[in-house]
Order: sequence, then C-alpha cells, then structure tokens
Amino acid sequence: MSIKRTLTAVAVDSARDYLLERIEKLKELDLDKDGQRDVDQVAALLNQLAVKVTAAVESTDFQKLATGLEQVITGAGMIGASVDRQKLTAAGEELHSGLRQLGKLLKLGIQEVKRQEKG
Repeated sequence: MSIKRTLTAVAVDSARDYLLERIEKLKELDLDKDGQRDVDQVAALLNQLAVKVTAAVESTDFQKLATGLEQVITGAGMIGASVDRQKLTAAGEELHSGLRQLGKLLKLGIQEVKRQEKG
C-alpha cells in the first residue's frame, strides 16, 4: 500500500472517529434544560408526526380525491374555453397602451410643475 493511500485511510478513519464522537455528544444534549435529551424529544416528535401522517393517508378517500381532481381539471378547461382570447388580448394591449400614455402625461405634468416652481 502506498504512503498516500495509507495517509488517506488514516485521515478518513480519524475523521469518522471524530464525527462519531461528536454525534455521541450531540445525543446527550438538553438545550432546553427540561431534563429530557433533545434527541429523545426529536424522536418522539417524529414518531407522533409519523402516526398522524399515517392516519391521514389511511383515512384519505383516493377515489373521491381522483374524482375531485378530474373535476378541477375539467373546470379549468371550461374556464379557459369560456374566455375569448382575442378580445382578452386586445383588452390587454389597450390597457398597456393606456398606461404608457398615462405615464407620459404624468411625467409631463411633473415637469410642468417643476418648471413653474422655478419660474
């Protein structure tokens, strides 16, 4: 085995041992000082969450869910079909043009007020 490979193996082993030592210390933490290890509290919370999620999934009526989603998709299609896209596009272009013109007029008005204040 080459020196480089040996040094790499030693470094990896040392890093692993150091991390395992740190993880063991983390397991003993009680940051909120309530007498329970934080890792135990986190595990209990995750277990509670898993129980609730499992219950929610088990009580879900996937047939109704599928039917509802199908209705939503159909409804979205109906909404899209009910809109006259040409008229909507024309209205959007008119709104854009009108807002641009309004911006120009406001700019001219501001310039006029500034000119009058100087004069």
